[in-house]
Amino acid sequence: MIRRALVVLAFVSTALAVLPLSAASAHARGPVGAVAARQDTGTAQLTVSGWAYDARHPGASINLSVYVDGRLAGKVRANRSSPGLDRARHIAGRHVFRLVRTWNRRAGTVSIVAPGHVILKRSPATHVRSAPGAGIIAVAKRYVGRVRYVEGGASPRSGFDCSGYTRFAYAQAKVRNLPHNAEGQRHTRGMRKVSRAAARPGDLVFYLGGGSAYHVAIYAGHGMQYAAATPRDGIRYQKIWSGNVVFGTTWH
Repeated sequence: MIRRALVVLAFVSTALAVLPLSAASAHARGPVGAVAARQDTGTAQLTVSGWAYDARHPGASINLSVYVDGRLAGKVRANRSSPGLDRARHIAGRHVFRLVRTWNRRAGTVSIVAPGHVILKRSPATHVRSAPGAGIIAVAKRYVGRVRYVEGGASPRSGFDCSGYTRFAYAQAKVRNLPHNAEGQRHTRGMRKVSRAAARPGDLVFYLGGGSAYHVAIYAGHGMQYAAATPRDGIRYQKIWSGNVVFGTTWH
């Protein structure tokens, strides 16, 4: 936990770091900025942060394009406030930005580009890996309300059924390869039963009937779950709706 906190602190510090004003920067004419990037290899989430402004109009916010290895990752406006930045640069306004994207490739060099195709700064992305449960949840929540329920479905393109959805989330989060069957998942090698009190977000919720599992969902914490529910409801974030459930985990 301490190590992870230090990584996050270092990332934030780098993103907002400001060098003392030199003679060159004091007389800058045009856009200036800084950037830092962090990619979670478990969830494929890329976070790009930094600051930028046009020295000719230091009070105004500017628009930026963010590129990863030459590919456009998104556009963002540097319009967040940072009193520390203002004091250090002797300016006033909103010049900090943050862009969060799912980036399925391993990110290399991240660049911020100002209007007029001016490259302000390049920086290599740092890479971290979230806890398994966080990765599973990050994948699961992407498809809520966006993918239909299809019997036998196991991908966003074809649709999901309950075990196809859990199988996909676990595979994408690089946690475990699961069979495409609720009962099969309950008895897969390495799956162990945990109590409701010990269950963590990312664990599986197995619905039992007649001694076997007929439905499976992803535990979200606080009595909630992510599930490929029904053909009518599709992928939902919902309450655990039965008392006849058991919780299973392969990762804690």
